[in-house]
Amino acid sequence: MVDNIRQILIERLTSKLKIHHSVYRLPCTSEFLEELFAKTFEEAGYANDWKPNRSHSVSVDITLDKGPTISVKSGIYNSEKDTLKFSGSRLGKHETIEKMLDHISDSSADYYVCVAKRDQDWSSVPSQNETKRYWLFVFDSKALDYNIGLWTESGNDFKYESIGMGAKISASMSYQLWTTTHTSILGKPYELEITNV
Repeated sequence: MVDNIRQILIERLTSKLKIHHSVYRLPCTSEFLEELFAKTFEEAGYANDWKPNRSHSVSVDITLDKGPTISVKSGIYNSEKDTLKFSGSRLGKHETIEKMLDHISDSSADYYVCVAKRDQDWSSVPSQNETKRYWLFVFDSKALDYNIGLWTESGNDFKYESIGMGAKISASMSYQLWTTTHTSILGKPYELEITNV
């Protein structure tokens, strides 16, 4: 299914991002990105349950009518370190790290789709006609295992390290989960280039 999702997005998403950038100079993120994905899947024959209601359901953003659930992310791709960094759920309502980890495991979507940016690809104030570049990651949620490494407490934060993956639960951000993962775990990204807007 990962290959199928990736191919659909490679073939169809660039034209939608080009339309986005014909109006907006800033990167496509959050609900706008979710809607582009939902429309792309629908056009490819995968009806889904996404609605433009600004719902922030935990982990799952889109459920395809054929079953799989998808979490849509934007993120930062560091091509020098070959890593992807992205945010996850806010976990402040869970009192212990054990309950936070149980919640992460229980609420995970089947697949993650991330449209990431590299800092060097975007100017601080993008012009309308400059090339916009995104990096598409599609991976099975099982690639992210928050239980095989070591969690340590650092002040009010929790930090995690395992081979090829690190994470932080940041107290100052309502205990939001931040994950940094090597492409050896996720697979190499596909470059989406938006030109001639």
